Amino acid sequence: MKKQPYSKPPLSVEKQIELLKTRGLQIPDEKRAIRYLQNINYYRLSGYMYPFLKDPATHCYKDNTTFEDILNLYRFDRELRLLLFTSIEKIEVAIRSQIINHFSVNTKDPFWYTNVKHFSDTLKHADFFSNISSYINRSNDVFIKHFYNTYNEPYPPIWVILEILSMGQLSILYNISVKSLSKTAIAGYFGIKEPVLANWLHTLVYVRNICAHHARLWNKDMRIQVKNPKKTSHTWLTSGNITNRKIYEVLAIIVYFLDTITPKHTFRKKLNELLTKYPDIDITAMGFPKNWHDDPFWC
Repeated sequence: MKKQPYSKPPLSVEKQIELLKTRGLQIPDEKRAIRYLQNINYYRLSGYMYPFLKDPATHCYKDNTTFEDILNLYRFDRELRLLLFTSIEKIEVAIRSQIINHFSVNTKDPFWYTNVKHFSDTLKHADFFSNISSYINRSNDVFIKHFYNTYNEPYPPIWVILEILSMGQLSILYNISVKSLSKTAIAGYFGIKEPVLANWLHTLVYVRNICAHHARLWNKDMRIQVKNPKKTSHTWLTSGNITNRKIYEVLAIIVYFLDTITPKHTFRKKLNELLTKYPDIDITAMGFPKNWHDDPFWC
């Protein structure tokens, strides 16, 4: 298709309201709608408008669609992101602890991460190590300053380093480390194999970044294909392989991790409460299969 110049003019919030009304959206309280559009820009909210269109080509809305319908979908997505972000934090902290406990103890070396022999790819390790140096140079943390004021080592031990690395770097660290007793033991702690753990960590990093940047999560097409475990030590989905690249499979991953980390967690309960609070949300757009609630995994 031949490209064309962008010709859409910027519109004031009041003009945006007029445009939405001409397209069939019901806005009984225009002042309230204006206030929302002043704080949630039109373009961000448009991602939540799309499901209510009866004709995407003309942007005409389905009959009886209200501005409140769009806001409810936006609110649901926001609350879903907050739920996931908090839960992923617990998983991240647990993975950090497992890496410290296994790699450092088994290698008997607090600085094992500096030795390329422990990694499967020289170039990736060099890039990872470069990022570590950058994190150290940018850090204003008291514990980093204390280390360099006290010791003559060029780099801190792994348990110090892991406190300043991002979850993405944590995922890379595990992924590029060579197959070892330590790597196997960490995956074994969660009852899965190393490739599955590496893939799940990568997936959670991706989702965490979506949450951190307040991007839309509902009906998101996942960029990463989740690996389905062939065998697990803990309860997993019984509904077969999941290949739709939707948030449903990420919810399952989070629950699986939390079942190990904190068995009395309330994620399932909070998820159910959220879905009950917004009964009109189309959860099939999130990859939820029919009768998903009958799966023992969610009980």
